Amino acid sequence: MMPTAWGAFAAAGCVTAVLWLERHRDGIGVTENEFWAAMWTLLAGTIVGAKALFVVLGWEHYARGELRFWADFSVGFVFFGGLLGALLAGAVFARLRRLDFMRGADYFAVAVPLGHAIGRIGCFFAGCCYGRFGHPVQLYEALGLVLIALTCRHALGRVEAGEAARGTAFRVYLGLYGALRVVLDPLRGDGRPERFLGISHQQGIALCVIALALVWQRTTAARAAARAS
Repeated sequence: MMPTAWGAFAAAGCVTAVLWLERHRDGIGVTENEFWAAMWTLLAGTIVGAKALFVVLGWEHYARGELRFWADFSVGFVFFGGLLGALLAGAVFARLRRLDFMRGADYFAVAVPLGHAIGRIGCFFAGCCYGRFGHPVQLYEALGLVLIALTCRHALGRVEAGEAARGTAFRVYLGLYGALRVVLDPLRGDGRPERFLGISHQQGIALCVIALALVWQRTTAARAAARAS
């Protein structure tokens, strides 16, 4: 069976992200065995989280029998759900292995948007996640993700140099990606549901992610100032 365009690009994105992380394994502070165990744990968390949020947001389709959980398992995954699932899985893994979760999260802040950008190019060729009014939203998001990855790499460099607190690059990623989704979601033309004041589910989640990043950064800065005084 020939892979679909989306599948090929999604796989390429995953491989690229993992290879980048493996190259920076020493910076993450894990052994080779811990690294690969973490990758499989995060993959499982991503799949479970992405599917779970899709089911929650689209429960009416299952209630009406339009979708069946196992028969249509390959249909419908939500990125924010996958991100949350990966974070929870990573936090549990780090706690069990006594690893520094935030140390690794800063590196993932570079790898995730990098791999995600490649996957979005696959969306363009597959014709999914398309935009209204002729907008190639998939390519807009891919470009935005590349810029986010570069920005987070700069933030990571500051963390590595001791100029910024651990977790800074990760918070930058959360804030910037949330902002990107808020801006691009109105251009999506694939039947995204709207709720309060015309805000879609994804925009609502993105706004919460932005708020989390801002509050987290402010709290971290306040703690650093208190320790310095």
